[in-house]
Amino acid sequence: MNTISSTSILVDQSIENANQSRIEKLVQLLLSFNVDRKRIDESNHQHAKLVLRIFAIYMIFVSNVLIVAVLMQSAESFLITNTFECHLIQKRFAVKTLLTERNVQHNVYMINFNQIATIQDIWQFMNETLAEVFLRVQQQPSRPNSTLIHWVLDHFLLIGVVRMRQVRVKPEKCHIPKLYSDEIADCYPAYSSDKKDTDPFGPITLSDSTDINLKQPWRFMSKDKTGMGSHTGQHGKYDGSGYIADLAQYDRTYRRFTRDINELERFHWLDKATRALFIDIITYNPSVNLFSYIKLVFEMPLTGGIFPSHKVENFQLFRYVGSKKYVLIICEATIVLFTIIFLLVEILTMIKLKFKIFLSFWNWIDMILLIISILLIIVNIYRLILINSTLTNQLSIYLVTFDTAIVKLLRLHNLFDTLSILLASISIIRILKYCDFAVMLIRIKATIQRCLGDLIGFLVMFVAIMIAYAQFGNLVLGQQAPAFSTVGKAFVALFRTVLGDFNFEDIRDAAPIVGPLFFFFYIFSMVFMLFNMVLAIIVDSYEELGSERRDIINQMLVDVTPFMKHSIQRFFERLGVWTKVRVLVHSIIRAEDISNTKTIGDLLQEFKYSATSSTLYEELHQAFVHDMTKTISKKDFDAFLKYAHRDKDRQRDTLQSLFTGKKSLINFNEEQDWNTHASNLCTIQQWAQLRYRIARLEELFNSMDGKWKYSMRTSKNLLRTRNLSREISEEKQNT
Repeated sequence: MNTISSTSILVDQSIENANQSRIEKLVQLLLSFNVDRKRIDESNHQHAKLVLRIFAIYMIFVSNVLIVAVLMQSAESFLITNTFECHLIQKRFAVKTLLTERNVQHNVYMINFNQIATIQDIWQFMNETLAEVFLRVQQQPSRPNSTLIHWVLDHFLLIGVVRMRQVRVKPEKCHIPKLYSDEIADCYPAYSSDKKDTDPFGPITLSDSTDINLKQPWRFMSKDKTGMGSHTGQHGKYDGSGYIADLAQYDRTYRRFTRDINELERFHWLDKATRALFIDIITYNPSVNLFSYIKLVFEMPLTGGIFPSHKVENFQLFRYVGSKKYVLIICEATIVLFTIIFLLVEILTMIKLKFKIFLSFWNWIDMILLIISILLIIVNIYRLILINSTLTNQLSIYLVTFDTAIVKLLRLHNLFDTLSILLASISIIRILKYCDFAVMLIRIKATIQRCLGDLIGFLVMFVAIMIAYAQFGNLVLGQQAPAFSTVGKAFVALFRTVLGDFNFEDIRDAAPIVGPLFFFFYIFSMVFMLFNMVLAIIVDSYEELGSERRDIINQMLVDVTPFMKHSIQRFFERLGVWTKVRVLVHSIIRAEDISNTKTIGDLLQEFKYSATSSTLYEELHQAFVHDMTKTISKKDFDAFLKYAHRDKDRQRDTLQSLFTGKKSLINFNEEQDWNTHASNLCTIQQWAQLRYRIARLEELFNSMDGKWKYSMRTSKNLLRTRNLSREISEEKQNT
């Protein structure tokens, strides 16, 4: 029994060791995807092989991301947007005025959507344009249930009804002089969450409200009940709450639609307390499988006036239909698999490097890419669940109320599209991480690393100057030029001016004297000075890198040429045709060398246009008239044009020695050879510096010589004086 138990323990230990070895191999395999630096024990051949392998694997991921991003876009989206813009935005309608009501004039004033300026124009647009497009439709008896389906423009199905939503503000006391306060009681502020109106208004506040059919539009609804999202317009940001009017609800006919519009107009549903009006319409085109969300916005700021805008968004909610659904499913499954692998690699790298992982730029890119991939997977799963639970249980084309579920799906699909585009863009940028086998890309990366500090310093100065110009432009030109009405718009306008997109007439008309001066100084300081400074910083860094930092390029370079040659050789060796392929390659190289050779006739013809005189060409042509078909190498051809045009005698001797093969052209003349070596050993600047130093040495030697002579003279005088004093003292002693 003891033997059996010990044997089982040994078997369990061996199985555990085998599992541990497999886990270690898996960890090493995942860590091998990190090719930021070459390992010490790794050869160049192994590192190049690893880089190419990971690059090929990553390109599979990038190709799948691009396929998903391309398949989610439809080429018909632009056509649908253009169709609705032609029938809604650009279509002209008659404006109701006092003269037209009295039939005084026959020429009715016509405007389009973008020219709407009053609340009366909005009601006229709803009655004529919007009702004609979406409610006055022809029934199609050939289709089942055609009485319940509304076709729009013959190709679109109306989903639900047309919804109008307005946001209002509460009146407040005006801050005006007391002289006007008796006549002006209330003022209406700009829209904000703390000043919006939530109280009922209109006819439902009266004791007798039995003569109205629509009661909901006069009551406030929160954004949770409306199901609408917030909107950022030109003059403010508006939440999803407000007063809702679903037109032609439960009876989607033209007559019911116009009756509801006339009732809202008669009881003044829109007034000066309204800050924004939103019109939401949803359609579906079964021919191209696209949902369209049309949003018409009328902003009414506290300054007065109406500012219309519109947006048409097209979405493909049913993505897994047709022949492309299998391709889409495979690509999305591949992205999920790669995301799991990237997550494991990032976790292991974070455990290994800890906080050092945040010191690398590419690690930040990897983490951003991983976060976007995970969010994209979560949003896609949630979107599929909502589609299956919402659109499969009900057919929205039969709805007689506004479908808020589809609005929620459209917002979620918009988020999915945004994440897909971000993932595709960052994935393409990350390709540069594996492109260290291209010398030019390495030089660009090293140049950016070298000049990054200077560029950041320049960016700070650039932003400061741009803010100063934007503030000045807003203060001086803001009241007249639309591009400078706010500081933000002025900042954008100045950026566009740098790119050459500007309207000088608006600047000149806004300030005839200051405007042109402002434009001149801005162009001079920003374009001619600062942007040339950026180019100078980058060019200097690039040149310094080429001359001083070749070791950086050698460290970053992944030389894949030997590995590629070895792989190609092994491939053809396995096929047994390597010898034939090598002979073929050598023959092609020799043929290329032969094609690069030139004849004497070509040389003289080229020299004809580069010679200093026509007589020199004629003398050379007569001297070598019988040798025109002889060939010379391209190296000697270029060397002759470089060196042999100074002296006609030297040219003739050079050609004779060249064609007889006695000497090489470059080493023919000792003086030229010496000049060539001297130019390689010493430049003109170095020679001038050497001459300056020699002159300084001569001055020092002359100064030292003068000082030495002065010291010798002084010492001789001292010795002479000492000897005289000694002789005088001796004479005194003797006497």
